[in-house]
Amino acid sequence: MSSHKPTDSGQGGLGHLDQVVTFYRRLPIFRETPTEIINLYAYLTRRERYAAGEVIFRQGTPSDRMFLILEGTVTILQQRHDRAFFMQELDEDSFGYFGELALLARFDWFFSARARTDVTLLTISREAFLKVQERFPDHYPQAVEKIVRLRIDRFVHQINTLIDKLPDECWQDSTTP
Repeated sequence: MSSHKPTDSGQGGLGHLDQVVTFYRRLPIFRETPTEIINLYAYLTRRERYAAGEVIFRQGTPSDRMFLILEGTVTILQQRHDRAFFMQELDEDSFGYFGELALLARFDWFFSARARTDVTLLTISREAFLKVQERFPDHYPQAVEKIVRLRIDRFVHQINTLIDKLPDECWQDSTTP
């Protein structure tokens, strides 16, 4: 069980809301989102802290929220045959978020996340996301498309990173079917 420390919900006052709104505006996933919707997400956001080395979630456990990296670095791992395989390292300056598909569907996490450094995360639960979408139903198709598009970009980045690490014997001439 994780010993993370949830701190506050988005109801931590105007200073907190302004900080979260400003942070959201930096992220590609929210860049084109109307201000009224960003403000509601900010209000429903929770802040969580994890110490370096602490597991944020384990592969195979139920997904329930999206994570946005406010400070620190997170390592994404794939568990296979009792070993952890490094997939990606994320921080506030790189992709800046993970778990976005949890907003759209219930599934078990297909990767694990661990704090590489002390980490402060903002989280949006699936329930909060759906509340926002109920209030702004015209925005839902764009939100889903944006999440899917950005997830595809991340898959491509992860695949390219892994392919770049393959030994030469894995490669074939491109003219070979």
